[in-house]
Amino acid sequence: MKKITKAQLVHPMVLDLGFKQFEIKQVSLKKDNLYGCVEFPKALISVDPDQSLPDYKGTLLHEILHVGWDLFGLGDDEEMPTMGNEYLTTTSSNILQLLAGLNPELFEYIFTDE
Repeated sequence: MKKITKAQLVHPMVLDLGFKQFEIKQVSLKKDNLYGCVEFPKALISVDPDQSLPDYKGTLLHEILHVGWDLFGLGDDEEMPTMGNEYLTTTSSNILQLLAGLNPELFEYIFTDE
């Protein structure tokens, strides 16, 4: 695996929801056997930088989507209602449009090849 350089890890360290912000922290999560996680009570997204750049960006997006789904009222798996493809697609699109509009630099980082 190619090591990520510090320059490749430079991106906004905050996810803005419009009414609340989540700090983004780069921290080793190896001991927890994770690549990323969200701590909702702390408004904190943690991403392990010890992965390939495409995996890092994918993990960051994955954690951002957890925040988005929670924002739209769909948190824990146990609370998830039965839903169809159209609902999932519409909600996912709304999450991405809202958060990308509020965080253009962060999403540009995620979706730009480097």
